[in-house]
Order: sequence, then structure tokens, then C-alpha cells
Amino acid sequence: MRKRSPSEPGTKTLRERLREETEQTLLEAAEQLFAEQGVGGTRIEDISKRAGVAVGTLYNYFEDREELLAALMARRRAELVKMLDEVSEAARGKPWHEEFDAFLRATLTFLEQHRRFFSLLVQGEVTALRHTTEKTSGSGLDDIHACAERLVRRGVAEGVLKPEFAALYPALLLGMLRSAIVHDRYADSPGPLIALLEPFRDFFLKGAGKKR
Repeated sequence: MRKRSPSEPGTKTLRERLREETEQTLLEAAEQLFAEQGVGGTRIEDISKRAGVAVGTLYNYFEDREELLAALMARRRAELVKMLDEVSEAARGKPWHEEFDAFLRATLTFLEQHRRFFSLLVQGEVTALRHTTEKTSGSGLDDIHACAERLVRRGVAEGVLKPEFAALYPALLLGMLRSAIVHDRYADSPGPLIALLEPFRDFFLKGAGKKR
């Protein structure tokens, strides 16, 4: 098989791959430290040390801590949207309830993987940085809402969900999933988030599902 040359579309140079790997390492280090120490308690020097790079190298990628936080939030939202798109694609031709369960499972699993970081965000630790993160938050949240909207449209079209308040269902669904993280703040001993799949399913469908 002929190898593609570095100049062909879709081929990344070594420099590009190294840059992506370094950026990913910085974002992962930042997420760990934000979760451990809070955003306000984390210095740029802490992040560079955890990532194993010089402070100057970090500044080649991000102007400051706030820009790094915004990039991290945008990256995590993009990853979740990609997962939900894959769920939708895999559910083609299958019953709606299977796609709904897969949607809940994928989202709860993703939140579990980044639980401490999302808990930090939901609990308001980054309120002071809102003016910075708002620059990247709108489109990402719109994309996640669009995934929920697509799921709801299919449920209504197939007669599984009542159409009267269908416009509210995507926001209600996402709010319910957000509550999984809020629950951490008040639960004495929070368990795995995936354990919420069944109660979330029942709660949503008993309110939005048609009576049989």
C-alpha cells in the first residue's frame, strides 16, 4: 500500500502531532489540578509542573489560566457531542427506548470520567471566570442541546413521547443529567453515576411518556 506523503490532505506532520499531544497533556493536567485545588487555587506553574513542561511552553499554547479553562470546557463538550452523535448513528433502525438508554448511559459515563471537574463547574467554583468561559460556552451547549433535541424529535415522531410540550423536553433532559452532578454536593456517600440511569429513565418517561 502506498504511503501518503506529509503534504497530502489528512496527514499531520510530526510537529502538528507533537503540538496536539502537548496541548492534550496540558489540558489533562489542568483538569486534574482544577478538580484537586479549585480553579482559583491553581497556578500556571502548578499546571506546567504536572504536565512536565516549562512554563514558557505552556504560554505558547494558552495566554493564561482562564483561556486554558475555556479550552478545557470546549474540549470536553466537543467530546460529549461526538459520543452522542455516535450513539445516534448506532441506534438507527433500533427501538427508540434503546437509543434513549444509550444516550443516558453515554452521558452518565462521560460525567463519571470527569466527575470532579464537572462537579467543580456545577457548584459555582468558576463563577468569577464566567466572563471568560462565556466566549466558548454558547456553541458547545447549543450542540449538546441539539443532540437532545434530535432524540426527542424521534421519540415524538414514533409516538413514544407526547408532542404537547416537546420543545421543553431537551432542556428538561439535560437538566436532569446535570442534577447527577449537583447531587454529589448533598449526598452523604455518592455512588456511581451510572446507577442513576434507571431512575432518570423512569422519571423522564413518566412525565413525558404517553400513558398506555
